[in-house]
Amino acid sequence: MTHLMRGLPRNAYVIVQFFASDYERLWKASPTQIYAELTRMAEAGLVEVVESVAPTRRSQGDYVLTDTGREELERWLLHTEPDHGVRDDSLLKLIAIGALDDEQAQILIGHERTWYRRRILAIEKRLEDWPADHDGRVWRGRRAVFELWLAQAHHMLTWLDQFESYLADPSIPLAEGFGG
Repeated sequence: MTHLMRGLPRNAYVIVQFFASDYERLWKASPTQIYAELTRMAEAGLVEVVESVAPTRRSQGDYVLTDTGREELERWLLHTEPDHGVRDDSLLKLIAIGALDDEQAQILIGHERTWYRRRILAIEKRLEDWPADHDGRVWRGRRAVFELWLAQAHHMLTWLDQFESYLADPSIPLAEGFGG
């Protein structure tokens, strides 16, 4: 995706794969949504379709950011407030955990622990395999985001342990639940 942002051509299939990989936390979108967005961007003059550098059966051409698209990207990056209200089904379930009995609550927390442990392993593997030549500005930004996701996953595991203890011991006053 950053290739497209820097003006380097990318076909739609490669862009779909980008979001289907570890970057799905950035935008969880189906291929249909991504293709529709690329079409909308082309119609708005933000990208143009050029002859493919490496043609495939899946691609009608490559997308390249236009000057107008670059201006819009810069406007979005610098002058648009991000949506911090992203839906998180995991947290919604944890908020509603009071509807479950103790055993069911432990099962839910166990599922969350398992998910975060797998996430940690995947991110650690990704960082371990980080190519030495991926050291430019774009790659440093990506690496920093992976490091953030790793720290968040570790923090969430610690929080889940505290949460489980808090739920299991009703003698802990509400204000002291998490060191408050």
